[in-house]
Parts: sequence; C-alpha cells; structure tokens
Amino acid sequence: MNYDLAVVGAGPSGLMAARTAARDGLKTLLIERKRDVTRIRRYCTRNLHIGPGGFRSDKTFDDIKLNRVNLAFEIDHGRTKIRLKNLDVDIDFEGYLGAYYGETWVSPSGYDFHREKPGESITAFHIDKEALLACLLKDASASGCQLRADTTCERIEDTPSGTILHLKSAGNTETVQAARAIVADGGFSTLIEQLGFNQGRPPGAPQLKYLCYILDRIDSPYPDGTSLHLTIPSLHRGFINIGLWAGNRFQLSCSASLVSDTDLPSILEKAMKSSPFASWFARSKIIDRQGCNQELRPPVREPARGNVICIGDNVAYAETAIKGALGCGYVAAKSSKTALAGQNGNTEYNDYWQHAFNFFSPKYSAWGKQMQPVPRVLDDSEVDTLYKWIGDNGFYGLPFDILPDNRQKFTAELPKIAEKVFAAGGRPGSRPAAD
Repeated sequence: MNYDLAVVGAGPSGLMAARTAARDGLKTLLIERKRDVTRIRRYCTRNLHIGPGGFRSDKTFDDIKLNRVNLAFEIDHGRTKIRLKNLDVDIDFEGYLGAYYGETWVSPSGYDFHREKPGESITAFHIDKEALLACLLKDASASGCQLRADTTCERIEDTPSGTILHLKSAGNTETVQAARAIVADGGFSTLIEQLGFNQGRPPGAPQLKYLCYILDRIDSPYPDGTSLHLTIPSLHRGFINIGLWAGNRFQLSCSASLVSDTDLPSILEKAMKSSPFASWFARSKIIDRQGCNQELRPPVREPARGNVICIGDNVAYAETAIKGALGCGYVAAKSSKTALAGQNGNTEYNDYWQHAFNFFSPKYSAWGKQMQPVPRVLDDSEVDTLYKWIGDNGFYGLPFDILPDNRQKFTAELPKIAEKVFAAGGRPGSRPAAD
C-alpha cells in the first residue's frame, strides 16, 4: 500500500508529525516498535517550561534570529490545552499536571539560591507524558492515520520516486512505499546512520547514564513545586535532582558519564540514607526505578534531505524535549506537505530547525563554555561558600548565567573558587536532565 507520508517512531515528535499530517489530509502511516505505543519505561524528561527559554542559559543572543517554541497552557474548568504560540497550534491534554513555581540549588549545609525571585508564578508543569502520547495518538487516529505497532523499521531506501520502508513484525518482513518519510526514532538511531545523516557529524562527549527513583513522598523544607538540585561533591560530582512525578509522586535522579565507574544506585541510596538531606527521605518509599542512556553528539545541521526529514533526539541532544519535539513534529509534517505539493519543503524545514534552538547560536554555545560545573570542581565547603555568596548578593538565575554575569565581583571576592570554576570551561554532559 502506498502512503503520502510514513512516520517512524511514536514519541512526542513522531506523534505530533502523524497527527498534523493526517489532519492536513495526507495518507499517513505511523510505525512504532513498541506494542503499547504510549507506555514509557525509560527515564525521560516530563517537564514543559512555559515560554521560549532553554535550560543551560536564560540569555538571548543576536547572532542568529531565534524562533524557539513559545509554550503556554490554557486551563479552564477541567479542560487543558497545550499551546505552541509561535506555531499557532494547540493540543487538548487530559492528564496529570504538577505546577513548578521555581528552581533552587542547595549546598551541603543548606545554603541556596533560586532561578527566579520567589513568588506564585508558575514556571513549568510536570506532565503525565504517557497521557500526552495518548492524546496525540487519539487525535492522529481520529484523523485517519494508520498505526502499525509492534513493528520495526529496519531500513529506509530514499529513491527519486519516494521512500521504501523495510518493516519487520512478529517475525515477518514486508516493504511499504511512501512518497516521503519522517524519522523520529529517538537517540541511537540506526536509520539516520543508514541514510547518511551522520556523515561529518562529530561523535561528541561520552554518553550519559541516568537513574531515577520514583518516591511516594519527600519531606523537604521547600514549598511544593520547587525543582531542587542538591550539590554534594563528596557524594557525587554532578547534581542530584528532586522534582515532581505524575500521580502526586516525586522523583530523585542523577547522571554521570557512561564511561565512568560512577555507581548511580549507590549515590541515590546514600542521598536518601546518609547525606545531609537524609531526613527528607526518612518516610519515603521507592515506588519504581527508571534509567536511560543518552548520546551527546552535536546536532545535525540539515536534517531534511531527499524525501526524508529526521526529527527529535536522533539529530540533537535533548534540548529538543518536549516542547521542541512537538514543534519539530508539527513543522516537519507541514514541510512534508509543502514538498508533496512540488515546493522546497526541505529548505522550509531546515530553516526552521536552524533557528528553533539555542544550540545553533555560536554566542550561546560560547557563553555556556565559560565555566565548569560547580560539583565537578569544588568541594563541599567551597559549594557552601559559593551558594551563600550568591544568596547574600541577591542574585537570581541559572549558575551558567549568574557567575559569568558577575565574574569581576566573583573573582575579586572569591578568587580561589572563581579560579576553579572558570578553569578550562565545561561540557554539555554536566547539566541536569533537559526540560
């Protein structure tokens, strides 16, 4: 059977592409290797930040004109819409919403600083990501999209007359033809390697490994809805993160380089039982555990070529998640329709992609490389001193903004700590999980 568009992968980007294409009248096939399409067993971000911001820096730069996804929620009498304001599209959402009112970094002795001034403004929502996938799938199916679950796309041939997809399901193989294809199969994609999109793409930093404990409660002294980053270098040379989880639960997570011998389960166990914050977890019960690995390769600059558009984590580190993935899925479907109409849909998509994310701004990338991650280079007492200094000065923001913005004062008043922080710069794997 021939299709206008085949979409490989039913994550947020793939489902958004399938939904958009089907609504626009394209004969669409969605292919997903999982039998239960909306079920998520690996650890992944479930936070949606309001507005257009990134997560390494809140700064904007003028070297390129950015059109980042500007996200908003409309909540009215039990009905929720997720709006991508700059793309003029919305999603009806039915599921858990946990409001975040701020983000805070905490030192071993309890000194802290905040990303925003304390208040009652909602900065982000933690969502039930499985519910989001279910809503997108429902919309796509209602618009005529055909789903092939429990099916693997093993290879795609991009020919002058269209694409040929080689599928395998229940031990059987078959080929399907589609005029165009969108590849949204996530990180570690074999398809984009086969199609040649990784040619000339540097390998990047070593992969990251993540571990998350899902807890029934956390008795922290911070208000509900505070995203916390515990900084205890004697326990872990990265941040230990606390946040919300669907079903009125909580998450405790950390990450490290995959090539390191860092024992993530031991770190989380010690955080709960013997760290300065152990009392927060005295009555906590571990409900579930999730983990994942993540690749840190630089982005593919032109992910649309021939009859194929690649979207999502297969072409960039997780700064595309989740709202960025939704934007990519939407524009990829629109660009596919443009191409099917005989116009240059690939240029349309590549132009959107190259202006949708901070990582294509050289100034943004250079800004984020000025300093080392705090837990990697400081000891516990130095973190105490630094966080107290930030708090006493009334500075608000992300660490990668506060310290470079106040570098002269920082260097004059805490010279030994500043020397360590600004030595040699950082690396992308140091930051918390993407939101």
